[in-house]
Amino acid sequence: LGLEDWVCTLANQAPFDVIVSGFAIHHQPDERKRQLYREIFNLLKPGGIFINIEHVTSRTNWVKAIFDDLFEDSLFAYHEKQQSGKTREQVASEYYYRPDKAANILAAVEDQCDWLRAAGFEDVDCYFKICNYSASENMP
Repeated sequence: LGLEDWVCTLANQAPFDVIVSGFAIHHQPDERKRQLYREIFNLLKPGGIFINIEHVTSRTNWVKAIFDDLFEDSLFAYHEKQQSGKTREQVASEYYYRPDKAANILAAVEDQCDWLRAAGFEDVDCYFKICNYSASENMP
């Protein structure tokens, strides 16, 4: 499907009570994210809900560093449990230089909430965030 073809495919079934996205939108450039939020808003009935479970970036490098350290610790603990023989440095290097990293175009939660409001959503908030994972619920 083309970028907007998905909307045409679903338009005859709209409006929807709920639309859920899980770990997909973060692969899109920021302008496409904003456009998707408008498209999703237009597919929802009044009072419908958009739930977005997503990878996000931290607003500051300090918070990002905290997440990276925690994630590296978790990965290293996993490799120790699996007895992979990898050092913490090897695990960290694999994490930082993983092949899929370039495909992740992360945006801050605050920015995405602003984009959702600009798209027409009213009750926008991040209901759960731990490091770079978030879940937000948005209602038109």
